[in-house]
Amino acid sequence: MFLPVPSMQEIMAAMMIFLRVSTIMILIPVLGHNLVPGTAKAGLIALVTILLYPVVSPNITVISPEPVMFVLLGVQEILLAAILAMLGQLVFTAVQFAGQVMSYQMGMAIANVFDPATSAQGAVIGQLASILAMLMWLAVGAHHAFILALAESFSILPIGSPWFFSGWEVLNDAAAQMFVLGLRLVAPVLLLLFFVYVALGLVSRAVPQIQVFFVSFPLTVGLGLFTFALALPAFMSLVHDGFLSLHHDLPYFLRRLSGN
Repeated sequence: MFLPVPSMQEIMAAMMIFLRVSTIMILIPVLGHNLVPGTAKAGLIALVTILLYPVVSPNITVISPEPVMFVLLGVQEILLAAILAMLGQLVFTAVQFAGQVMSYQMGMAIANVFDPATSAQGAVIGQLASILAMLMWLAVGAHHAFILALAESFSILPIGSPWFFSGWEVLNDAAAQMFVLGLRLVAPVLLLLFFVYVALGLVSRAVPQIQVFFVSFPLTVGLGLFTFALALPAFMSLVHDGFLSLHHDLPYFLRRLSGN
């Protein structure tokens, strides 16, 4: 018994599904991390594509076989998946921003370590905050939200569907919320160190003989780490809420982008 030979439309539809799935799996936080083996990513992409194809293929319209239209359609699929992955990366960007600001304010700007995710040097506190955010990502199950949104995206925004401007407004609001979240995460340490620097400035003016620079370094590092430890429950709660909101933000963005 011979297997049925797939038609050209079925092959092109499978390629479009593969592009959307592979892009989001490569760019998604944690699962797309550079430390995750490439074979594991490839296996996950192939598995999700095979599982989604029989579900979403009946809703796919006829795909034009013209090379230019096919390439443009593939670029559209890659951009859509990249935007969905970016919504999850925004929370990690806010966490890294908060860690960088805390490190600089503590006087630990030189104490950088290599970040395998970005292949660049990063602050120590930023690395610690990123690791905590990754653990919270897995605890909340945010990767499940992306897989569900990926499956729903083929029904909400089928392959080749036009995009509406209202979806970009949602993306703009999400980027603005990233800065708000970053400031809320760094606020306790930033506020305390502000008063510490003000007090050290007054001491330097009142008693010029004191070497404020040598006194301030262990003081700011110690108080900064102590405040970060005290504020860690609130820090993780804000990160938890940011990841939990993805369950609502991803389908909402897809609906607005489709014009609904």
